[in-house]
Amino acid sequence: MPVLNPDVKIEVSNTTSSSDLNNLNFLQPTAFKLTIDRKHYANLQFFAQTVLHPNLSMNPVEVPYQRISSVPFAGDKLTFSELTCMIIVDENLNSYTEMYNWMNRIVVTNERASSSRTETQPPTVADMTLSILSSHNNTVRTIKYLDCLPVSLGDMTLESTSGDVQYITFPATFRFSTFELN
Repeated sequence: MPVLNPDVKIEVSNTTSSSDLNNLNFLQPTAFKLTIDRKHYANLQFFAQTVLHPNLSMNPVEVPYQRISSVPFAGDKLTFSELTCMIIVDENLNSYTEMYNWMNRIVVTNERASSSRTETQPPTVADMTLSILSSHNNTVRTIKYLDCLPVSLGDMTLESTSGDVQYITFPATFRFSTFELN
């Protein structure tokens, strides 16, 4: 066992500030709330059960060098995968109908390709905010997805042979321009 010399002073470099370590609670998987434009998409936000936060990647630029196949350098573009939400279906199918109408309206609007859009029609894109909640259900951080556009309305499985009550869900997938961490 090594013996420490009391005359030797050991300095510990602390690169993390003490304010970063004041909250050691782990994020709970149920501690979130998804908000989509309440005026037009109120049912989707209320019934969001799962949110799969998309990955972010940067493709490096590969430069060939002598006998090495390539040397990677930092890329210049960020690529986001799709935002996927699992949404619980209410018994009146309001959440499903809302998503279906949103996608259908986008396609019909694009087919017309006219500028006769009225002010009563909801916009084709919407910002979505994912609120991260503390253990006391207070918002501690938000992730705001900008210009979300629905690209997929997933399967909804109805099954009469299920023993336990499991609520019906469907995946809704969105593309977006970027996200902001606040």
